[in-house]
Amino acid sequence: MSARPSEVGWETRDAVKRFGDTVALNGASFVAHCGAITVLLGHNGAGKSTLFRSAVGLVRLDSGTMRITGHQAGSSRARQAVSFLPEQPDLYPGVSVWEHVAFIAMVHRLADWQARAEHLLSRFGLADRRDALPHELSQGLQRRLALVMALQHGARVLLFDEPFNGLDPHSACELRTVLKQLASGACVVVSTHLLHDAERLTDRVVLLDRGRVIAEGTVNDLERRAGLGPGAGLEDAYLTLTSAAHG
Repeated sequence: MSARPSEVGWETRDAVKRFGDTVALNGASFVAHCGAITVLLGHNGAGKSTLFRSAVGLVRLDSGTMRITGHQAGSSRARQAVSFLPEQPDLYPGVSVWEHVAFIAMVHRLADWQARAEHLLSRFGLADRRDALPHELSQGLQRRLALVMALQHGARVLLFDEPFNGLDPHSACELRTVLKQLASGACVVVSTHLLHDAERLTDRVVLLDRGRVIAEGTVNDLERRAGLGPGAGLEDAYLTLTSAAHG
């Protein structure tokens, strides 16, 4: 994967989505660029997962626009450019590590995929577990397998929904390192409600509250927006800005 840092990976404008009486997205707008990590930060129910599901075509917006590398979200070209790792990855009982990766290659009609698969399995410490079944892997190794599957077709936009949930500190540190490496050549967007991981990871924060973007920018930008001094930290900025949004 290669990308110019100024290239827009994911653009969302005035996104609105309702599920019955529940407003999941309420005019959300933001841009995520290639060559950087953007963190969608907000409490559970802020709209993070709905944004991701819309980006990969699983949810259709009621109004507004969403584009992946310039293509309408859900279109064939957008789906080819994006890869999504959900909070609860779909791993299939009775299907080996290698068979999971082969399935992704088949879905995306990849040619000569085996060498890339071998490289990814080796990179994430699964080369010697290729015949293992999901229940034989620790939660951390299951997460690595899901990551290999997400990376298999070389997408330029990589979306990770709550990837740190359930990880021990060592695995979380390792995942942060991997995400930073990936961002050198892709648009990486991570959702989380874990402020510690967000602050250590992000180049840019998009702060969501009740389906709206209430602030975005670097951690320093959010500190200034919240009226705090430099070095106050993301947690204080988050608490100040969300409290203000609730009136």
